[in-house]
Amino acid sequence: MKELYFENLFKLQMIGMKINLCHPETKINKYWVLKNIIAFMPYTVAFILLVHAIIHSLRGKDYFNAFRNGVPVIFYVSMILNFFLLIKKRSKLRNLIECMKGDYSKACAMDNERKEMIQEYAARGRKVLLFWGYLMLSTVVMFILKSMFLTIYHSKRSGELRLTPFFDVYYPFNINELRVYNKWVFGITYFNEIYFTSKSALIFFCTIPLGPIFMLHICGQLELVKIKFENVFENDNVDEILRGIVQNLQYIYSFVSEINDCFMIIYEIMLKQNILLLPFTSHAIIQSIKRGEVTVEFAGILLQSIITSSIPCYYGDLLMQKGEELRLAAYNCGWERVHKPKARKTLLIIMARALRPVAIESIFSTMCLDTLTEVYRQGYTIFNLMSAML
Repeated sequence: MKELYFENLFKLQMIGMKINLCHPETKINKYWVLKNIIAFMPYTVAFILLVHAIIHSLRGKDYFNAFRNGVPVIFYVSMILNFFLLIKKRSKLRNLIECMKGDYSKACAMDNERKEMIQEYAARGRKVLLFWGYLMLSTVVMFILKSMFLTIYHSKRSGELRLTPFFDVYYPFNINELRVYNKWVFGITYFNEIYFTSKSALIFFCTIPLGPIFMLHICGQLELVKIKFENVFENDNVDEILRGIVQNLQYIYSFVSEINDCFMIIYEIMLKQNILLLPFTSHAIIQSIKRGEVTVEFAGILLQSIITSSIPCYYGDLLMQKGEELRLAAYNCGWERVHKPKARKTLLIIMARALRPVAIESIFSTMCLDTLTEVYRQGYTIFNLMSAML
């Protein structure tokens, strides 16, 4: 099955991780350190300037710009943590990828029904990856298009060239005034702002889609095991089949444990990040509308925050559902019609273990739709507090 080759299916993911120097096969040496220092230097400079802008806005009691500049600051902190977690967990990520490659290789020897099942979940994982890529790209493009549109609009209106920045930031040393007239200063600040946004989007793309890809793969593996329970007690080699099922389930539970080890902190960071981003961007959009400003890019960030929380929680919930379906399949496999004590004991052990949900965990929550509801609830609470205080 040529199409079930991990490197081809998830090529964009692997390319993004290689560009970002966080691919599981990346060698950590002095050249890697030097490259990252160069890559993160303008990224960190932009972060320092944003913090300076927030402090300046707070001193002037300009809470609108303070919260607006707080959005990229939240992204910076989250992305730095995500990057170092990807590097720290690279060996486990390598193991997960190798396991998926092995499962795809085994699919070649399966019947058409099982092949199609694995193909289906692999295709869904690829769709999630492509969707995330389009989302990240559109967010960056939205900022660029806004600055281009406003540049053309203000230039035609005033009769002279009026350059619009990529992102409104207060710069020290009169840089804000200089970049209005000096194209070199404007170009440097514009590059720094677009680099910051692109770097954040790239790290985000390298991190978040991996979890749903692994979750969907395990959903497919659970479906394969569920098929094995069909009329299992009507076979003469029922003990051998159940032993095979136990081995399959041990592999699945181990795989899920590895996913949790890799993504537990990452998903906790993502949830907390979006609890803050949802009210901050919503407040920025409402206040900008009141001021008559165009903030279509923040609408993109708001949509991105909603989707970023929703997709991992949705597929985490789907994984739990497939685990529950497996438990029900084990119970309904026809054990009550055949008296085989040894097989029944094995089945009892399988069902007892299946009572524990097959779930992806963050530090404090389970990735499911209930957790997504709680994220929205907390974000709405913060938004109400901001609206009441400001």
